[in-house]
Amino acid sequence: MTLIEVLVAMAIFLFGVTSLLGLFHFGGDQEQRARTHAELAPQIEQLVESLVADAWLLEDDGSVLRLRSVTAQPVPGAPAYHYDLRVADAGDPDLRRAELSVWRSSPERPVVGVAFLLPRAVPMERRLLLEDG
Repeated sequence: MTLIEVLVAMAIFLFGVTSLLGLFHFGGDQEQRARTHAELAPQIEQLVESLVADAWLLEDDGSVLRLRSVTAQPVPGAPAYHYDLRVADAGDPDLRRAELSVWRSSPERPVVGVAFLLPRAVPMERRLLLEDG
């Protein structure tokens, strides 16, 4: 073998090894994301249900006043994670488009994002509690 053939073989080998290491890194990232999603899935479902039920603030007479602002709140059942809720108009006066963003270390790097519709309605239980209290 000539020196050039050996160098070409080494270059091909290094390219293959570098590609495999990149795949291991990518696989590790995907595994971490899957683990995070599996850990947060039950809490996110309950969190969305509670946000839909408690999103609107009420006047003393029971009419809807405005939306609660939700930023940097800990996720119930997963205190290492925090969430923000952003609400935008959905084109219907009785609906809002809500985006729930869950993050661990920085709000700029969310680990989970969930979008759902937020109706402009208050459950009857809350209205009855307002009348009793």
